[in-house]
Amino acid sequence: MRTSSVAIAAGVALAIFTAWITRQAKALEQDLDASSQKIALLDKPAPDFHLTSIDGRPVSLASYHGKKLVLMFWATWNNGSHPEMLVLGMLYDRLHASSDFDIVGVAVDDEAAAVKRFAADSKIAFPLVLDRNRELTNAYGIRSLPTALIIDSDGKVSYGGVGFARDRQGEFARHLGLQPGAVRMEMMGGPRVRGN
Repeated sequence: MRTSSVAIAAGVALAIFTAWITRQAKALEQDLDASSQKIALLDKPAPDFHLTSIDGRPVSLASYHGKKLVLMFWATWNNGSHPEMLVLGMLYDRLHASSDFDIVGVAVDDEAAAVKRFAADSKIAFPLVLDRNRELTNAYGIRSLPTALIIDSDGKVSYGGVGFARDRQGEFARHLGLQPGAVRMEMMGGPRVRGN
């Protein structure tokens, strides 16, 4: 008799503990998800960096002073990064020459060969740098890929977007000072640029 009441009490205690730990885990997951969406440097000066692009050119924040700069933290192994990079590639190809902005893609935990292959296959023309040790990623407080930041002409982070969003190209255009509607994502046809 006594053994069965001990077993019942242990079972009840285990059930209560399981319910409590499950609730704690869900709360932690929600907190982590919310914090991964936060841009820690928003409205703050962007940390300087000095890297080399995959084609051997020096790339630093200081070299873009006076221009708006999109920093795209991405990876070839992260499927959510691919459409974001394609949208930026189209934006760069079609509007870079007539506007005052630049783009640098920061490949996080990636291999040079994979990044070069992606750039060639996708015809990415803007500079791509490797961040194998996550030094730049950590300096900018990036917790999720892809993450896009826009650094204004004074060197402050003025915009941040986490993950891929079909309407992101409109946000980019607005924050880069391009005419509203200059860039539009067609629902079925992929990224396309419209005339002014």
